[in-house]
Amino acid sequence: MSTYKFSPAHRAAIFSIHSEKCYLCGIPLTLKTMQIDHVIPESLLAKPAQLSASLAALGLSPKFEVNSYDNWLPACGQCNAIKREVVFEPSPIVQLLLQNAASKAPKAKALAAEIVSERKIAHALNVLERAHDDGKLDDETVQTLAAYVHKHRPPELIHQPIRLTPLYEILEEKNGTQVVRGRYGVGGRPATKDVHSSFNCQNCGSLGAWNGARCVICGALDDE
Repeated sequence: MSTYKFSPAHRAAIFSIHSEKCYLCGIPLTLKTMQIDHVIPESLLAKPAQLSASLAALGLSPKFEVNSYDNWLPACGQCNAIKREVVFEPSPIVQLLLQNAASKAPKAKALAAEIVSERKIAHALNVLERAHDDGKLDDETVQTLAAYVHKHRPPELIHQPIRLTPLYEILEEKNGTQVVRGRYGVGGRPATKDVHSSFNCQNCGSLGAWNGARCVICGALDDE
C-alpha cells in the first residue's frame, strides 16, 4: 500500500494525461475511484540494494525517483490490488510503460501546478473527494470539473463521457441540455452554470439530473 500522499492535483493530472483508463487492463476510470500505481514499487525505497538492482536491470538512472510522474500511472482497484508490490521483470512492455510515463511526466507536472494555481479547481477536486461518500455533488463542482476535464482531454476522448464519479457521468451537451448518467439511469439538466435551486433533488440534495420525475442520482421520485 502506498505511503505517498497524493494530492487532488496529482490525481487529476494523472487521470487526464494518461487517457482516463487503467494502464494494466485498459478499462475506463472515474476521477474519484482511480488509484495511482507505482510501476516500480514504492516498497523498494526501504530495500536500497533491490531497488538499485531493479533500476539497473531496467536501464534507469540510479537517481530515478520512485515517487514521481515518471513512475506513477492510473490503475483500477482490482488491478492495483493484484499488482501490489510486484517487481516487474525487464521486458519490452515494462520499458514501454516507463517510457510512456516519462514522456508525459513534464506535462503532468505542469498540469498539476496549473490546478494548484487555480484555487477554484483545487477546491472542486477536494469536494469531489468527499462527494463519493455522501452521494452529493453541487452544481459548481460538477461544472468546474467538467470544464477542466474537457479542456485537458486527449483528442480521442473528446466525444466520450466525462466520468467524475460512479454516481455522475456527463454523456454530452446538446440543445442547451446536459445529458447525465447516474446510478438510476440517464436524465437531463440545463447545460448552464447557476442553475435554479428547483433543479436540485430534495431527497439527496445533489445537483439534479432528471428522467421525468426521477432523480437519476438517488432514484427518488418527485411528482409534485
